[in-house]
Amino acid sequence: MKKLLSTFSILTLLLPICDKTKAEDYKYFKTNASIINNVPTVKLYGLSSFGNETLLNTWESSRTGITMFNSSLEDVIVDQYEGKMYFEANEANETEIYEGVLEYDMINNTITKVETTGNVDLSNYSLYPEVIKQIIRKDDSTGVISISENSFKLQETETEMKLWATDSNGRIAPINITNGTKLLINGRDVEQSINNVGALSAALTGLPTVPTETTLACGLGTGTHGGDLAFSGGCASKINEQLSVNYAASMTMPGQDYAGDFEDTFSARAGFVWKLGKTIKPTQISIKEGKELREEISTLKKNNQNIISQNKVLLARLEKLEKIAFSKNNSKDLTTYKLK
Repeated sequence: MKKLLSTFSILTLLLPICDKTKAEDYKYFKTNASIINNVPTVKLYGLSSFGNETLLNTWESSRTGITMFNSSLEDVIVDQYEGKMYFEANEANETEIYEGVLEYDMINNTITKVETTGNVDLSNYSLYPEVIKQIIRKDDSTGVISISENSFKLQETETEMKLWATDSNGRIAPINITNGTKLLINGRDVEQSINNVGALSAALTGLPTVPTETTLACGLGTGTHGGDLAFSGGCASKINEQLSVNYAASMTMPGQDYAGDFEDTFSARAGFVWKLGKTIKPTQISIKEGKELREEISTLKKNNQNIISQNKVLLARLEKLEKIAFSKNNSKDLTTYKLK
C-alpha cells in the first residue's frame, strides 16, 4: 500500500473536469486528505482558476481508531459517460488495512467509498477502451464534438444544441434512423405523426363544404396515408343564398404506439362560404328542377295534343262548309256573280 501517514495532506495533480459535470464553473479538481479528530477525511475542491478554489464536498470515514490514511488524485481515472471519477482511499489501524476507492459523482456532487481487496493501483485500470477516447473529439476553438470518422456532430450554443453529420470527406451527410428504431419528439413518433396528419387531412376532404338542393348536408369520410387510417364527420349549412357554413372533425385509429395525447390524434375545421358579386344561374339544373321541367313539358305535350285534336275538328268542319258552298254555287236557282 502506498504512503501510509498518520496525518496526510496533499494538493493533488490538477484534473480536467469532464463535460457531463453540473459544476460548469470549475475546470479542475483537487483534494485535501487528512485525519481530523481521528476521522479520515477528504475534502474535494473545484477550481475555476489557479488559486481560486471552492469546496464541493467532504467525505468522512465511518471507521474509528484509524491511525494511518492515504488518498489522492495521483492515479485518478474518469468515466466521461457517467460523469464520475475514482481515486484511492486507504485506511489502516495497528492491525488491519482497509483499501478502497472513492467514487465522486460530478453530476450529483456525491462521494461514496467502494471497498476493495488487495493492493489497488488505479493506474492499471481503464473504464473504457482507448479507442473510444480516440473517436470522440472536441474542437476547443468551436466547441464542436465529433463522434467517429464519419462524424456525428454536436455543438452547444447559448440558445440551442446543434446536431448534424458529415462523411469521411467532411461533406454534410444525412442522418438515417434505421433498423426499426423510432424517432420520438416529446414522446411522439415523428413518422407516425406525419402519416396521421395525411390521413386526417384526407378524411376531412370527403365531407361537404356547401350544401346543394337543401339547407343542411352532413356526411362521414375516411382517409389513409402511409398505412395509418382516420375517420371524419361533419356538416354544411346554408344560411341564405350568399352564405354557407361548414364544420367537421377527424380522428385517427386509437391504440397507436407513441401517438401522443388526444389532441395529437384529433383534427377539426370550421369555415364559411360567402358568395360575392352578382348571382349567376348555373347552366346545370338540379334533380328537382329537372323533375319540374319534365312535368311542364308533359303538360305542354298534353295541351298541344288537345289543340291538335281541336284543329282537326275545325279543319273537318271547314271542309264540310266548303263542300256546301261549292254545291250551292252550282245550283241553277242561284245567280253567280264574279267579283272584279
